[in-house]
Amino acid sequence: MAQSLTSRMSRLAISTRNMFTSSAAKTSIISKSSPSPISLSLLQTQLMRNTQHQQHNLSLFRSLSSIPAAQTRTIDISSNNSPDIGATSSLSPLLNSQADAENFAAFVHANRHHKVKPFILKRRRQNLKTYIGNEKNIRHSPWRMNLVCQFAHGLTVPEALKQLLFCQKVKAPLVAKVIRRTANLADIRDGVQPSQLEVAECFTTHGTHLKRLKIMGRGRAGKKLRRFSHIRLVLREIDFPTKILEAKSINQKRKWLERLAIAREDYEKARVEKEELAELERLAAEVAEKQRKEKEAAKE
Repeated sequence: MAQSLTSRMSRLAISTRNMFTSSAAKTSIISKSSPSPISLSLLQTQLMRNTQHQQHNLSLFRSLSSIPAAQTRTIDISSNNSPDIGATSSLSPLLNSQADAENFAAFVHANRHHKVKPFILKRRRQNLKTYIGNEKNIRHSPWRMNLVCQFAHGLTVPEALKQLLFCQKVKAPLVAKVIRRTANLADIRDGVQPSQLEVAECFTTHGTHLKRLKIMGRGRAGKKLRRFSHIRLVLREIDFPTKILEAKSINQKRKWLERLAIAREDYEKARVEKEELAELERLAAEVAEKQRKEKEAAKE
């Protein structure tokens, strides 16, 4: 295993001191079977290598310190509302454009050794939109139902629906139906598309169990429970800047950039459709008002 520079220098200094403090008489008595001391040429070569290594580290440190502070500073909250990619509090969950997202990902990767303060991420998560869905009195064991719920937990809504489609569990279609219904609720309320949502919470609790008679051998009888369960689901808006910050590798950042592009495209399509629908409704209202006025004028 490679040694650090300090340990190598300390061992070299000790060997040098022992060599120079030893007397010439002792060196003449050393037998041929004993190990020979370090030669002066080898010592000079090692010293030159260590000096070159230190000079290389010093030049590398100076080159890093010469980078502008805007590129190496710690990511923190910005007091103004300027589009600063280093201040996560001033970034929208969808960012402004795909170019800004790519610049932000490059900035994060260049400063990946800097840690983001936890309260920044916590404050951003508290400001995100959440949508709650549930399903009650399901005739299924809570333990077995929770296996399906935890399978979908932490995924984006499109990914969760895709995985539940191939999940070989009896109640997997029911969990998919709850997720789809809650995603439709988000679209109705705020126009948030399924590609902008993730499954923040998905778990099962006990419902009201029914007590039944359990017939056993030797004339004995006991009780058994017909178990029922409830599903609680929380969909949360995806904060893409935070996801890019928490991504550890370049490939993970690229995946989140691709998901961001899909989410922005879906959002723009839905916005255009809603604007067209609102325009059609306005025109229909104008035509109806015009016809009403014509009928009133005809009666007079």
